[in-house]
Amino acid sequence: MRVNQHVYLGTDALDCFRDLLLNGTSRKVFLVRGKQSYQACGAKQFMDGIFRFFSCEMMEFYDFEENPKWEDVCHGLDLAESYRPDLFVAVGGGSALDMAKLIRFFYAYSGNPVGKDFVKKSEPVPLWVFPTTAGTGCEATRFAVMYKDKVKYSVEHTDMLPDRAFVYSPFTYHNPAYLTACTGFDALAQAIEAYWNVRATPESDGYAEKAIGLLWHNLPILIEHPTEKVRNQVSEGAYWAGKAINITRTTAPHAFSYAFTTYCEYPHGHAVALTFPFFAKLNCLEAEMGELQEGIDLQFYKKKVARLREMLGIQEKESIGDVFEFYLKRIGLGRKEEFADLTFLLGAVNLQRLGNNPVKMDSMEGTALKNYLSGE
Repeated sequence: MRVNQHVYLGTDALDCFRDLLLNGTSRKVFLVRGKQSYQACGAKQFMDGIFRFFSCEMMEFYDFEENPKWEDVCHGLDLAESYRPDLFVAVGGGSALDMAKLIRFFYAYSGNPVGKDFVKKSEPVPLWVFPTTAGTGCEATRFAVMYKDKVKYSVEHTDMLPDRAFVYSPFTYHNPAYLTACTGFDALAQAIEAYWNVRATPESDGYAEKAIGLLWHNLPILIEHPTEKVRNQVSEGAYWAGKAINITRTTAPHAFSYAFTTYCEYPHGHAVALTFPFFAKLNCLEAEMGELQEGIDLQFYKKKVARLREMLGIQEKESIGDVFEFYLKRIGLGRKEEFADLTFLLGAVNLQRLGNNPVKMDSMEGTALKNYLSGE
């Protein structure tokens, strides 16, 4: 059971990729990539040149939708089984990386994709990934998202984790400001949710603190006045946030986000932002409601909240909810509409993610969230 991963951070990551091909034997590549982003981000010029230099055979797969469907996974799997690669490479955003993780996994395993019991058929072929957005964390996690019959599933297994992750920030330079804000805030939310998570460990806290330190101050700068240094720091921060949720998973803001994406077509990061100020206030014990989950020591948790506020530079008399409202407006993710009818949320909340939240969500908290989203 493999749990380790090699990661290459910074602008020399592409050189590391080249060196690994030089010193290895893999020459039959199955490339999973974004439809337009592969060329737009500059990856095509570099990657195609490297593959040609090393005389690699290559099959490309990019005929899939933004949120991977099981039917698309099966199509890619059929291609891989006929091609028989010795290396999977993924270049793209979260959808491309998840697609590659799923194809590579089911190339080596059989089983129901919405179940948890898988039978190993062969050793997994190596998977090397290049994220072209700074935020999804897919390059660092052991799970991948897919949709089957319009229902979202997260397939989890240690062999879902890519063998090598190349966090090469120049591939993110082309992203427009709104996409940068969505993916960057998703990463920041992942880090904070890992930190206040009921499943947090000293290891996940270390990753989360590193991510928060790299993301919180740099994300607005990246959107307003981007520099190479800031881009590198945000890309690295997104990786550490992924490492954190690989241990803990996410909490309430993510639990409620999926419905806003499915039914209201909000991009994932913006969907997470819709409820984040509410849950920041609730989980940081500013709201006059809420009961901690069983097993959480109140004094220990208060110290973590104080540490979180310190990392974010929030003064004692400031409301963390208000700070996040302002922060989200600054990066272009402020709430632009009120939701009068929230019935679509009822059957679409991810209960597992909700169970990771440090504060219980009972009827009082549910009513408060409804009032918050409806502007009451």
